[in-house]
Amino acid sequence: MSKTYTLEELRKMKGETDIERIKNTTEKEIMEQSISDPDTPYLTDDELKEFTTPKERKKRDEHKKDRQ
Repeated sequence: MSKTYTLEELRKMKGETDIERIKNTTEKEIMEQSISDPDTPYLTDDELKEFTTPKERKKRDEHKKDRQ
C-alpha cells in the first residue's frame, strides 16, 4: 500500500542515502556492481555509441523537421 506525502512532509524527511559510501566507491566497484546486477543489461561499445543526449536528439529532430 502506498502513502501520499505533502511537500512539507517530504522536506522534513531525512534522506537515507549514504553519501560517504557513494563518494568512496571506485569505478572498478561500480563496474562490478553493474555487471552483477541482473536488471542492468550489459551494453557493448557499439550499443553505447548509439546513446545520445537530449540536446543531440533535439538538434537531430529539428534537422529532420526542416527537411520535411
